Amino acid sequence: MSFSFSDAFWITFKSNITEGVTKNVTENVTENRDQSILKLIRTNKHISTTELSQTLNVSRRTIARDIEKLKKNREIIRIGPDKGGYWEVIE
Repeated sequence: MSFSFSDAFWITFKSNITEGVTKNVTENVTENRDQSILKLIRTNKHISTTELSQTLNVSRRTIARDIEKLKKNREIIRIGPDKGGYWEVIE
């Protein structure tokens, strides 16, 4: 299909399904990242937020927010200090 445009001719395409698309995409991406974080912690309980951010290709701040949410939801806990401590996934 091809279109030709001139000064007097415009075509507008509209979707009838736009409601909640951004919210659903954001929720799905965040949920997938949360599951990835849990998987990485199960694999290496000493993994750092820097390593998580590099592995998942997001900022350390994003990882920090995700970690806080996981802790608030009682999915993970931190045992010990930032240096020398480790993560534990609550099953």
